[in-house]
Amino acid sequence: MTYFQRVAAFEPRPDLSGNFKQRLGGYLTARFQPLAERFRWLKAAAWSELRSSADTRIVFDALPESDVAKVCHILCATGSFRENAAVLELGAASGIQTIEMATCGAFSHVLAVEPEAVNFAALQRNVDDNGVQDMVCCFPGAVGIIDGMTNFYVGRDDKQRSGMKQQSPNDIKTRIPINTVETILQDARVPLEQIGLIWIDIEGYEAIACLSMTGLMERNTPIYAVLSPELYHRDHGSSFVRYLATYYRRCVLLTGVEPRIVNVADIPLDQGSVRVLLID
Repeated sequence: MTYFQRVAAFEPRPDLSGNFKQRLGGYLTARFQPLAERFRWLKAAAWSELRSSADTRIVFDALPESDVAKVCHILCATGSFRENAAVLELGAASGIQTIEMATCGAFSHVLAVEPEAVNFAALQRNVDDNGVQDMVCCFPGAVGIIDGMTNFYVGRDDKQRSGMKQQSPNDIKTRIPINTVETILQDARVPLEQIGLIWIDIEGYEAIACLSMTGLMERNTPIYAVLSPELYHRDHGSSFVRYLATYYRRCVLLTGVEPRIVNVADIPLDQGSVRVLLID
């Protein structure tokens, strides 16, 4: 029985009519709030301990320039790096970071998921051109809480801004396959314990992606995510952060001049897009 089937008995299924953004926000709030309250007590003591050392700045001699190298550097510095592990990359785009992940020597292989057709074709070309076919598995489509098909909006002027939510009247609506993380890992024959990092950059759909990977989150698998509060509906952002805090205690904020460690519950959502690395 899937996670979605288990929770469907007591939490609402999404209504598939009307405004997508409003429907998704209401649905996520209805699902996150009960879960956050249900598990809040599990980490209350740990949160109390962390609050005394919150907002800790990380001091390095020099941080690497690229996001991939920076994340690896911080994982090593915080004791969260896992040797010989794979990366699950959601929103691989044309594969620039995918290739770096595959060639930097930090990971055993990369599972790259990309829903937009033109980007996916470019991703496959980059993988072939760089000779990393044995290191990278490419999956067309998106991650969701069920397997099936869903609407996808392609940015007419900027395909990097494509996503599950319509951001412009000029966006082109299409249909794409959607799979759970469990399905993707099964297809790739990669066990949960082999994933050492989850990389999420999917234009406001990160909450749904996280609902699809509770098995990885229960293992405290580090997650690098670009959060887009401006694309969330109402209190969806705060509910999402509370949900993340039921699995993770600390994160590194990478938005700003210096990275700093804060409690996950204190991730700021009033500063536009924010980059975070959930570490434990």
